[in-house]
Amino acid sequence: MIEGGMRKHLLILLLITGTALGGFFVFKKRGPNYERLQTGDIVFQDTGGEQGEAVEAATGSKFTHCGVVFEQNGTLYVLEAVQPVSVVKLSQFRGRSQVFHARRLKDPGKIDVPALAKGLAWGRKQIGKDYDPLFQWDDETLYCSELVWKVYEKSTGLKLCEPRTFQSYVLDQPAVRRVIEQRYGDIGKLPANEPVVAPSDLAASPLLKEVPRR
Repeated sequence: MIEGGMRKHLLILLLITGTALGGFFVFKKRGPNYERLQTGDIVFQDTGGEQGEAVEAATGSKFTHCGVVFEQNGTLYVLEAVQPVSVVKLSQFRGRSQVFHARRLKDPGKIDVPALAKGLAWGRKQIGKDYDPLFQWDDETLYCSELVWKVYEKSTGLKLCEPRTFQSYVLDQPAVRRVIEQRYGDIGKLPANEPVVAPSDLAASPLLKEVPRR
């Protein structure tokens, strides 16, 4: 047993040591304690990095990445468009970001299980495709929110939100301009009429609600 005073001094020493080692001890915030998620739920997180910073600046949202949940053999997975389009366990998805949010349809009757299964079957066929760094709307390559949007649209034609255009986001922030210049060469080369859907657009869908918390 460690006496109270000694335990206090040990904790202080650990904190000081952790700081000296450049933050060796990391205390992560716990995300919302949701009820068990289910097939069709959409999960959001903050990916960080240069692209995450740019998406956050352009949209004003911490949600810079998203995926759609499905259950298989009692385990929950997330279908997501990273490099390449992949499947990851929900626990792994949740564990890689301090930001986590989950939403589901307000009216489950808008889409039945067989229809959603059809959309997810299409989504699984996209596994292995390259991530789309240019955010184009074709199916040759895919980015995260495009994949989720299309899973639902291909299920029953349900549009979670109306696609926007590049010009509808905040493009004059340094982080945004830097990514645009890297990928397009110049902001003037952005395709003016290209449909675009950001994770924050899905999160704001009037058809969705936050998954109930425990």
